[in-house]
Amino acid sequence: MKQAAGVYLLGGITLASEIALPELPLIQRDGATAHPVRVRLGDVPSRLPDAVEVDPDCFATSSQYLLCIHGIGRYLVINGQEIVVAPDANALPLDVRAYLLGIIFIVLCQQRGLLPLHASAVSGESINGKPGVVAFLARSGQGKSSLAAHLAQRGFRVVADDICLIDTTQPGAAMVIPAAPWLKLWRNSLQNLGWKAEGLERVFSDDDKYRLPLAAVLEPEPIRKLIFLEGNEAPSVSTEIKEVSRIEAIPLLMNLTHQAYLLEATGQRDENFRRCGRVLSQAKAYRLIRPWGLTHMKLTVDALESLLLRE
Repeated sequence: MKQAAGVYLLGGITLASEIALPELPLIQRDGATAHPVRVRLGDVPSRLPDAVEVDPDCFATSSQYLLCIHGIGRYLVINGQEIVVAPDANALPLDVRAYLLGIIFIVLCQQRGLLPLHASAVSGESINGKPGVVAFLARSGQGKSSLAAHLAQRGFRVVADDICLIDTTQPGAAMVIPAAPWLKLWRNSLQNLGWKAEGLERVFSDDDKYRLPLAAVLEPEPIRKLIFLEGNEAPSVSTEIKEVSRIEAIPLLMNLTHQAYLLEATGQRDENFRRCGRVLSQAKAYRLIRPWGLTHMKLTVDALESLLLRE
C-alpha cells in the first residue's frame, strides 16, 4: 500500500495518517485538534503479551488492541494515540480502510474515554425550539442508516451513522460528537430513497453497500433522547412508542455499546456503566416497536419525527 501523508478529521479527532483516507475531509495541520492520532504503516505482532485473548485473532488490554483480519491485514491501537497498520500484500486499500474507519476507530475512541454507541443520530430543534440530538439504537442491519437518511430528507441534520460518539467527561453534559461524513446504505435502501448507487464508493469491495457523502456537522450537541428500535413480530403494521425507565435503560444502553464484550474482557464494565448512567441522567429513553422492512419505512419515520419534535 502506498504511503500518502494527510491530516484528516473524524469524530472530532485529528488523524495524521500515512495512509490516504479519501472518505474523510482533509484539514490543515494548523487546524488540527488537541492530541492528534498518528496512523502509520509498520510491523504489527500476531499476539500481544499479557493481553486478554478475545478470540484467536484479537487481543486486548485496557490500553492496547490487536486485530488480525485474514486477507486484509493486522491493526494495533495504542493508548488512544496511535494506530499501526500492516496490510496483507494482496489486500485492497478499500477494505483496509473500511476496517480502519470502522472497528479500529471505535476502539480508538474507547481508549480515549468516549462512549461509542450502536446508533445513528440526528439533530434539530423541538417545537419549543430546544436543540439537541436524538439517537436511535439497534444492532447492525436494523435500518438505522435508512432511518437517518429519511429524516434528513425531512430537514433533520445527521450527526452519526452507526457509530454515535458521546463525550461524558464534562460535568452535567453528555455531548454527541458529530461523526457522520457519510451514510452507509445498501443499494435497495438507496433506491427506496430515490437515489442511485452508481458513482458512490462501496464500503467493502465485496458488499453492495455504499457511502453516501453528507454535509459536515462540526459542533457537539447535547443528547436529548435515546430510542431503542425493536421489530414488531406480530402481523401488524402499527408502531408503538413506550418510555423506558432509567433503571431499565442502562443495561439496554450498555448492551448497545460498540464492542461491549471487549470492555467486559478488559475489566472496564464498571466504567461503561458509569458512562451510560451519565447519558441517561440527561436523556429520556424510549422503545419504538415498528414493523420490519422498507415497505413500512414511512410509518416508522412518521412516528420518529413525531417523537423528535416533542419537548
